Amino acid sequence: MNETDVQAVLGPADSRSSLQSGADAYEVADLRKADLYEYDDSLMLVRYEAVDSEPDETPTTTTATTTAVTVDSENNITTVTSVVTTYEEPVITARETIVAEPDSVVFYSSGYGHGVGMSQNGANFYAMYDGWTYDQILSLYYPGTMLVQTGTSEWETMTVGGKTDTVVSILSQIVNNEMGDSFSVEAIKAQAVAAYTYYLYNGYGAGMICKPNPSEKIVDAVRSVLGIVVYYENAPALTSFYASSGGATASCKDIFYADLPYLQSVPVRHDESSDPHFNCSKVFNAGVLKSTLENTYHVALTGNPYDWIQLEYGDGGYVASALIGGQVRVKGNDLRGVLGLKSPKFEFEYQTAAAQNAENVNGSDMTSQAETPAEESTQDM
Repeated sequence: MNETDVQAVLGPADSRSSLQSGADAYEVADLRKADLYEYDDSLMLVRYEAVDSEPDETPTTTTATTTAVTVDSENNITTVTSVVTTYEEPVITARETIVAEPDSVVFYSSGYGHGVGMSQNGANFYAMYDGWTYDQILSLYYPGTMLVQTGTSEWETMTVGGKTDTVVSILSQIVNNEMGDSFSVEAIKAQAVAAYTYYLYNGYGAGMICKPNPSEKIVDAVRSVLGIVVYYENAPALTSFYASSGGATASCKDIFYADLPYLQSVPVRHDESSDPHFNCSKVFNAGVLKSTLENTYHVALTGNPYDWIQLEYGDGGYVASALIGGQVRVKGNDLRGVLGLKSPKFEFEYQTAAAQNAENVNGSDMTSQAETPAEESTQDM
């Protein structure tokens, strides 16, 4: 997207677009930074998660032209030149393979959140390392959409969480909760547009949370994109977002149910080198895992963990569904919630006593399932 893709239209955005899904709801958790973790039947935000992303390299500066939102009486859009600060990307480091106690199951995950739509850390990385502007970021994460200037004024109001104030005030507080001012300005702008579009799509706050006292950096960024909305087919799009992806976004149909053309899996850069959640692990005692699965899904499990969980992968390496004990099929994101994993992009390895003894004899690391192709991993489970 570029400045020619931003169209000026009179009046507020149309929020008639609706979506039906079969996703299950999870409890609301109010943490410092937002992650659209799971949705109810309307695909509304119901959970938040925390993640940090701050550069510590010496910056270099580049200049890019971005689009301001001021619309005059003839619907002309004013363009301004803004300075985008970029950083040198860190070197990629190898993922550590976990060697746990015998009879343990190690889950390896990449990313933080459901993976559908815009990665907040990813938006920041593209701004930091590539000098991308907010419209380029939104174009990547919501392909096939366009930016529309709806003409929202500073004195219009919006209500979120029972709190009503001007759009600038409420949106700044939402962005303050979502990102904070440590993120790049262009990433903050992208978040502001995504949050406002999400609000219009649902017609109300939809679980978003206001954090008071946003910095002037956030307020200025929000004001600079006031009224800009992500549109798909003449209506606001479902601009879902989350903390971080694992090298690719997920397709909505794999994580939830709806197959939206602008919420398809796309590859993304920088996660492997920069995101602290690209390589994560969680270890279960096999007996504890067995009890958790049996109690949650009301099945009787036999054999070993590869018999208990069979993973079926969708786009971008995300688990679309899982067959529990050969009896109950669930969404991968549902299983992710049950197991407390950071992302539905995951694999697992069963470490037996025999395998542990072999490692002790050979003095070498075990090859984790996370380091083999997903197709091979699926066949082993």
